[in-house]
Amino acid sequence: MDQILARGDPEIVIHTGKTPSGPIHIGAEREQFICSAIQIELKRRGYESTFNFIIDSYDPLKSIPAGIEVPKGFEEHVGKPLSSVPDPYSCHESYAKHFAEEFNSCQGRLGVYPNVIYSHELYRRKEMKDAIRTVLRKLDELRMIRKKYVQEEEHEEGHGDEWNPVMVVCERCGRIASKKEEVAPNRLEWWNLDEDTAGYKCTSCGYQGRGKISELDLKLSWRVDWAAKWAIFKVSCEPAGKDHCVKDGAYDMGLEVCWRIFGYRGPLKVPYEWLTLGEHAMKTHKGITFTPHEWLRIAPPECMRYMILNADPMRHIAFLPERIPDIVDGFDRLERIYFGAETPPAGEDPQYYKDLYELCVVGRLPEGVPARLPYRFCAIIVQLEPLFGWEKVLKKSMEYLRRLAGGAEPSERERTDAEDRLKMAKNWVESYAPPTLKFRISMDLPAYRPCNDMERSFIERLISLIEQDLPEAELQNEIFNSARSLGLEVGKAFSLVYLILLGAERGPRLAPLLTALDKDWLTRRLRSVL
Repeated sequence: MDQILARGDPEIVIHTGKTPSGPIHIGAEREQFICSAIQIELKRRGYESTFNFIIDSYDPLKSIPAGIEVPKGFEEHVGKPLSSVPDPYSCHESYAKHFAEEFNSCQGRLGVYPNVIYSHELYRRKEMKDAIRTVLRKLDELRMIRKKYVQEEEHEEGHGDEWNPVMVVCERCGRIASKKEEVAPNRLEWWNLDEDTAGYKCTSCGYQGRGKISELDLKLSWRVDWAAKWAIFKVSCEPAGKDHCVKDGAYDMGLEVCWRIFGYRGPLKVPYEWLTLGEHAMKTHKGITFTPHEWLRIAPPECMRYMILNADPMRHIAFLPERIPDIVDGFDRLERIYFGAETPPAGEDPQYYKDLYELCVVGRLPEGVPARLPYRFCAIIVQLEPLFGWEKVLKKSMEYLRRLAGGAEPSERERTDAEDRLKMAKNWVESYAPPTLKFRISMDLPAYRPCNDMERSFIERLISLIEQDLPEAELQNEIFNSARSLGLEVGKAFSLVYLILLGAERGPRLAPLLTALDKDWLTRRLRSVL
């Protein structure tokens, strides 16, 4: 933050970007949240900033990602700018708009509010045309810069002294590149800056075209495009993945191009590590994705911010949907620490938790610690819907919420949050819960009966504990204590209860399950085996 302010930029501009080549995964949110956190901290210090999100809609469609259903013959659009490819689902004006808007529509809910700029629209502006003219005028110097950073085997970029970074959309076939064995961009073959004219030969259909630079549909290859945007928008800071930020990588080349070709010093480099789907890098073209829209279907937005912002930007995050309950528990714990309802771990700086919580909350901060339904409770009680119906599940949840609030009536915001969590947990159970957390209560009377007086005494004590309406953590401890005081092995005691309730020896964590069940139904069920 201090480095950004030390630049003394007249206006602080934060940038990020993404190519909408298919569904945009939550890995892109790492960049979004870093920018968002920078903007929030700048505002806290009294500085205004501009946050731009560039949609690289002028990039070519290189392939059809796995998992996307497209109409027959859609392969004919490979090589066209994404902004010119039709939406395969026929609900947006283009392929680019479909996947960009799918991502952008979630950003407000995630607390991210950038200015969205589509690159195919940006390239119509005079500033980009002038940048292209500058590149052509300084091409020899640009080639010398490129030789320092790009190896000749990078075929997509072209070769040596013949290389130029200006691509053109064919006026006949509409492609900006062809792809047979490898991507082959259409590049200008000649130009005359005095007359402002240029010509090309399409690598896809062979058409030879010419026209005014101001009228041709031109684009810069990505390394030069990146630097041109930095110069045009006077970018102060842009995060980028670790692969681009290595020494003498794409970012370093961009900075040199930005200064020597466009006359701007370029932004502050902020590297970050990958966010992966377990052990797998998320790759849109391979269909390995998990989208923000899917996250919001199963978990609160603050919890995604917590997962990402709680990690050092250069620490790898391996996300699995199965771990959503742990992530939500982590955010809830952070919230309790912020409001003093729980102490931070020994040796940890309380200010870190305060700052982190304020970066995670979307919208206004609560005035006090909110009453929130634990996600694990939600994941259990929603599985009781076939037994009790949704209205009773909701009623039982609100009763539990009142207990968590110390008997106070939950606010409208707390009730809405609870209902949202229940719906999210239901979706999570259906789509991602591991088998150990799924269960079904049998409507039939239990076939299992206690084998001896020790087991019967344990069931009697358990009924007494349930009738006391103990908090979840205390109930769990008392179940342990009851089993031990009777000399009953704890694992055996738990299996006994699962057999009576589920007809199986294993199930979800016992206290949340017992808390979620209707007390009258539960005590009748347990007494039926005595």
